[in-house]
Amino acid sequence: MDLTPEENELLLAGLFALGESTKRGAGWGARFAARRMRADIFETTVQLALSLPAARELVGRTLDATGARISETQAFLGSGAMNTNPAVVTVTVREQKGQVVATVRGVAKEGLIPQRAGRKAARRIAGHLTG
Repeated sequence: MDLTPEENELLLAGLFALGESTKRGAGWGARFAARRMRADIFETTVQLALSLPAARELVGRTLDATGARISETQAFLGSGAMNTNPAVVTVTVREQKGQVVATVRGVAKEGLIPQRAGRKAARRIAGHLTG
């Protein structure tokens, strides 16, 4: 699994904003460092006992409730230690063998200390979808 250019730009922008919120001008250093960080990418699938339109509506409500919704299937949210590490979560809903399946993909940048922020974000969204 690779980090898409769109996901990379969203994460860079999120880390820039986080840096700027701590000290004016620090965002550029955060953005510079983020370009060199590896990404934590995690995907999981969950089965939903709903129709396809109802599942898409549930995904939209879940993304709105847990983070800043970027598009119909994507949200930007905090994850990792104290939910301060920006993560991008993408949810794809499809019908497979008569069942509705949602694939939840979480990505985040990782520093020297692994926080598994992409994994935590994807699992949090998957948990909201199933429970």
